Amino acid sequence: MAKKILIWTLIIVVLIVGFFYINLKVFEKSTSRVTKGMPIENHHDAHAALLIIDIQEYTTGEVSVAEVLKKASDDLIRKVNKIAERSAEQGITVIYIRNVISNPIINLMNNSMAAGSMGARLDRRLNIVSDHVISKEKQDAFSNPRLDSILISNEISRLYVVGLDAAYCVNRTIEGAMNRGYDISVISDAIISDPDSVKYQMLDVFANRGVKLLSANEFFMNETH
Repeated sequence: MAKKILIWTLIIVVLIVGFFYINLKVFEKSTSRVTKGMPIENHHDAHAALLIIDIQEYTTGEVSVAEVLKKASDDLIRKVNKIAERSAEQGITVIYIRNVISNPIINLMNNSMAAGSMGARLDRRLNIVSDHVISKEKQDAFSNPRLDSILISNEISRLYVVGLDAAYCVNRTIEGAMNRGYDISVISDAIISDPDSVKYQMLDVFANRGVKLLSANEFFMNETH
């Protein structure tokens, strides 16, 4: 009898582990999918927007477990705050994007970025200069239709991108933007990755796709944007 109970217990454990593993893999595949979207209109006056991606308490802030990202966060946030302030002064639409997980199975395994959790909040060191805060559950920020809506209503055709991670959410959001025909610039010293070496690999990838790379100083020097 005890042997049967043990066997059934092992079977149940294996089924539960398998269930969570399959859900995790399906979720990972879903979150990496890039949106297509409609091609943007060619506006006579080219307006710009700044996308600030995933600078949150769970990635760079108080509850982060990523030491590489935490170590780079002070310099990153200092630069991003200056870039955002300059953008607001020059009429560039500033959009804050954060990752928020609503999938109950994923949150059961790790609720660090569940809706309402500290990890899902923007990093408290950010100086928020606009009311545009968008939540996403996938790597591509365009997966939330609100981003398209804000960009279209403001007649945006140029995007500046900062934040993290260069290989994931920054990368997928750039792909989504390219699918729509945006002119994209990555501010190279205002994005980070874990590990740091991947950032430089991704900068080469971006450049090969036709994305413009510029430093924060070059951004500040360009008064017209």
